[in-house]
Amino acid sequence: MRAEQVQAFIDVTEHRSFAAAARHTGIKRSTLSAAVNALEDSLGVELFERSGNSLQLTAVGESVLPDCYRLLTSASRIKKHCQQHIQGVENQLCVARDDTLPEAFWRQAMHDLKQRYPLTAISVYLLPPQEHLQFVLRQTVDIAFGLYTAEGTTVNANSLAPVSMCLVAAPTHPLSRLPSVTRDDLAQYTQVCLTYDRDDKLVSEALFSTNYLGLTMFEVIRDAAINVTGWALLPYPLVKEALETHQLCALNHDLTLDSHYYRYVEGENLGVVATALLNNVAKFLGTTR
Repeated sequence: MRAEQVQAFIDVTEHRSFAAAARHTGIKRSTLSAAVNALEDSLGVELFERSGNSLQLTAVGESVLPDCYRLLTSASRIKKHCQQHIQGVENQLCVARDDTLPEAFWRQAMHDLKQRYPLTAISVYLLPPQEHLQFVLRQTVDIAFGLYTAEGTTVNANSLAPVSMCLVAAPTHPLSRLPSVTRDDLAQYTQVCLTYDRDDKLVSEALFSTNYLGLTMFEVIRDAAINVTGWALLPYPLVKEALETHQLCALNHDLTLDSHYYRYVEGENLGVVATALLNNVAKFLGTTR
């Protein structure tokens, strides 16, 4: 029993005749007939009741049809797995990332990867970039994407692009009424900032005071700022839409802030799928700062 024989059986079944199946597939009628006959000989049963040009599945033909579909699916998966192996495509990809870039981008990026590499199992873990290096060193993930300050990066992180940072607050927040804010102005109000684990202790990136609310994701920080919980320093790609829809206001200031860069930390060798994702991220960053 060969896969092409099973495919011929399915084609003839779906089109209800050898002639119709031949027209649809572009395969000669005699070739289809020979393939089905060979399958019947191999199985020792008749799959069709033939009467002139009329065909009808036998009882055993109907009973094996679902398994024939499954067999072809399995055969296709085996072939694709082998093709992926030859091409160096990973069987599995584990990714860590922060949420500097919008969720809409990541949803589309993951969709595109699965469409392009359907047999690669992909896992994505969301956590602050300060924890990425340890996940890569432990081989928990293959690649990690995140936002770093110039001072806070690791020697193993590769730069993709600078990222503009915005001081933001809700339109109804008192800071939004000021023509320009100072360090003292900011210190009077709650900062919503990033919190991460360091040596089993929670560390918060508050800028000026102990009056802060620490959260583990930029998106949650953004939503808290929209909810007038406090002001925040956030990456522009994440707040771009909220600024355009006036859910947030950019605060004018003359403060000197750390430079920020979007970087990635990689394991020993980047495979084909990881490289495709890396290129997608770099392309997106090229359109958004």
